[in-house]
Amino acid sequence: MSEDIVEVGRFFNVMEGEIACARLRALDIKAYLKTDNAGGIHPELNFTRGVRLMVLAADEDRARTALEDADPVTH
Repeated sequence: MSEDIVEVGRFFNVMEGEIACARLRALDIKAYLKTDNAGGIHPELNFTRGVRLMVLAADEDRARTALEDADPVTH
């Protein structure tokens, strides 16, 4: 059985992404970060491509709500 994975956030650096990811995991939402920075060798690539926060499509609405509730200033 295949489950779709969707992006629910994009961040400037890994630290911001890890904080958001931890918020979702605390709510029992399976989440992970997706980066394309050559395994950490070229972190500057995060500036152009961003750090993507990914969740299962079934959890997308809950995840977006949790992220909005956690940081109302940016939404």
